[in-house]
Amino acid sequence: MSDTITDTAERPSAVYTGGDERLAYRGIFQRLFIRPEIGALIGVIGLWVFFWAVADPFGRAQGASNLIDYASTLGIMAVAVSMLMIGGEFDLSAGAMTGAMGILVIMLSKASGEFGGLGLNLWIAIPISFAVAMGIGFANGWLVERTKLPSFIITLGTYYVLIGAKLGFSKLIVDQIQVGDISEAGGHGFWVKIFAAEWNRNDHQWDQRDTVYVIALMAAIALVVIAITEMHFSRRHEGAKASGLPIFGIGAAGVVAGLVVLHTTDNTSGNWLGAAVVAAGALVGLYGFGAWRFQPIQGRGAVRFTPEVVKYLVAGLVGVGLSILIAAVMNPSYPIDGPDGVVEDDLFFPFTKQGFRATMFLIFVAVGFTSLLIAASKARRVSTATKSVVAMISVIALVVTAFFIRSESVAVKFRTEAFSVVLGLALFVLAWTILGLLFEERSAVDQRSDRLGSRLIAAAAVAVVIGMVAKLLFTTSAEIESEIAQAKFSMRTVWFIAFTIVAVLVLGKTRFGSWTFAVGGNKEAARQVGVPAARTKTQLFMLVSGAAWLVGMLLAFRLNTIQANTGNGEEFDYIIAAVVGGTLLTGGYGTALGGALGALIIAQATLGIPFSRWNSDWRFLFLGVTLLLAVLANRSIRSKAESMRR
Repeated sequence: MSDTITDTAERPSAVYTGGDERLAYRGIFQRLFIRPEIGALIGVIGLWVFFWAVADPFGRAQGASNLIDYASTLGIMAVAVSMLMIGGEFDLSAGAMTGAMGILVIMLSKASGEFGGLGLNLWIAIPISFAVAMGIGFANGWLVERTKLPSFIITLGTYYVLIGAKLGFSKLIVDQIQVGDISEAGGHGFWVKIFAAEWNRNDHQWDQRDTVYVIALMAAIALVVIAITEMHFSRRHEGAKASGLPIFGIGAAGVVAGLVVLHTTDNTSGNWLGAAVVAAGALVGLYGFGAWRFQPIQGRGAVRFTPEVVKYLVAGLVGVGLSILIAAVMNPSYPIDGPDGVVEDDLFFPFTKQGFRATMFLIFVAVGFTSLLIAASKARRVSTATKSVVAMISVIALVVTAFFIRSESVAVKFRTEAFSVVLGLALFVLAWTILGLLFEERSAVDQRSDRLGSRLIAAAAVAVVIGMVAKLLFTTSAEIESEIAQAKFSMRTVWFIAFTIVAVLVLGKTRFGSWTFAVGGNKEAARQVGVPAARTKTQLFMLVSGAAWLVGMLLAFRLNTIQANTGNGEEFDYIIAAVVGGTLLTGGYGTALGGALGALIIAQATLGIPFSRWNSDWRFLFLGVTLLLAVLANRSIRSKAESMRR
C-alpha cells in the first residue's frame, strides 16, 4: 500500500511539522482578515450601525436611496482609480474630466446658433465624447511612458488643461459658466432611460415583500453559519455519520416553526415563544450538522488564564460595563423642544444629546467586545477549554447588553431590531462555543470543504441581494396608508454595481488583472517576465478616462445642465476612497471592491451628519477623523493578520 497522502484534508499543516511557514495553514478568519478590503467592509458596517443608532434616515428606504445615490458616481470613479493605483499610477485629472465629458456631450448636442452648440444628435455626440475620453486617457498613459515623468506631474498638467478648457469654452460658446440644456437634444428620450431612469418605490406595491425579505435573510444567515462551520472544523476521518442527519433536520424544522410563530403572532408571549423555539432549533440543528460531518474532539485541555488573557478579558468587561453605565446615567427621555420652542440640537461640538449618548455607548461597546474577541483569540492558544470559558463570558455580556438596550431605549428600533440582533449574535457565539467543545478545528487545508463553503457563501449573497432588493424597491399597503416618504433609485446605482462587478472580475480572474498587480508591484521585473507593462498602464489610464466619461454622462442626463467647475477637486475623494478600501499608495496591492466600499464610507460620513441633525460646521472634522481611523484600522488588521500564526 502506498504511503502517499492523497486527500488534502489529511495533510499535516506546516505549522505542526516545522515546514515552510508560507505553507502554514490559516483558518477561515485569518484568511478573511488578510483580504485587502476587509478593513473597509468593517468600516462600512460599523459606520452604518453608528449612524443607524443616531439618525433615523439610515434605517429607512429614503435614507438608503440618498446614500446609494451619493455613493454611485463616487464609487464608479473610486473603483477605476483603485485599479490604476494598484498598477502603480495616479490620475489627478479624473475629477475635472467627469465635468468636462458632461459639458462636451451637451455642447456637441446643443442646438446650433448664437450661444449654441453643434446640434448633433445624441447618437453621434455620445460616441464622440467617449472617443475624446479615450484619447485623453491614452495621452496620459503615453506621456507617462515616453517621458518617464511621474504620473502625478503629467495628470496634474491634464487637470489644469481640462479646468481651463471647461471654463474658457463655456464662456466663449454659451457666455456663462453653466452649460445646458441636454433635454432638448435629439435622441434624448432613449438615452435618458440609459443614464437617468428612476424607480419610484412608492409606485410599486407588494404586500408579500416582508415575507420574502425575512425568508431570504434567514436563509442567508443559515447558509453563512453552515459555510463557516464547514470551513472551520475538520471532517470526520471515517466519513460522514448519517445518525446526525435526523438531528439536523429536527433543528431546522424547529427554526422554521419558530419563525412561523414569530410571523403569525403579534404579542409578547408569542414573540418570546417563537424566539425560544428558533434558538433551540438552531442549537440542535448545528449540533446535528456537526455530528454528521465533523471529527469529535480528542482533548480540550485545562482551563488556565494567562496574564494576557486576563488583561483583555478585564478590559472587555470594563468596556461593556462603562457603556452600560454611561447610557444609564444619561437620560434617554430629554425634551426635544427647549423653553422657547427651539429644538435642542447641540450638546457640544456637533452632537445632539441623544447622539452623544449613543456615540459614547457604541464606542465603549466596540472597545469592550473587541477586547473580548482578542481575549478569546489569546485563550485559544492556551486551550480549547479556556477559549470556551472566555466565549461564554462574552455570551453573557452580549445577553446583558441586549436586555439593557431593551429596557433603557425609547426608540422602537432599539427595543426590537437592535435587541434582536444582539441576542442573535449571542446565540451564534453560544453555538460556536458548543461546537468548539465537541469537534476538532481544522489544522490542514481541505479544498473540498473550502469549495463547498465558498458556494454556500455565494448562495447566501444571492439570498441577501434578493431580500434587500425586495425591501428597498417595494412598499406595502400599510406603508402607503401611513404616507411613507418617497424613495427613488436611479440608473446610477445600476451602473455603479455593474461597473464594480466587472472590475472585480477583471482584476481577479483575467490575465490583465494579473498584469495590473505585476506592474504595480515591480514594473521592471514584470517587463522582464513578459508583461506588456507600458500597454497595461496606458490601458489603466484609459479605464479611468472611460469611468470619467460614464460619470459625465450620468451627471449630464441627471442635471440637464452642468457648471464649468463640476468635478474639480473630486479626484482626491477618489484617491481617499481607494486608500480607505485597502489600496496601497505604493501600488501592487488592493481590490476594486475596496474602492466601492471606500466610496460607501465617504458617503455615510458625508450624509450622516446632516441626517443626525448635528452641527454641519464640524462635518469635515468628523469626515477626516473617520477616514483616518478607517485607514489606520485597515493597516492594523492587515499587518496583524499577516503576522498571525496558529
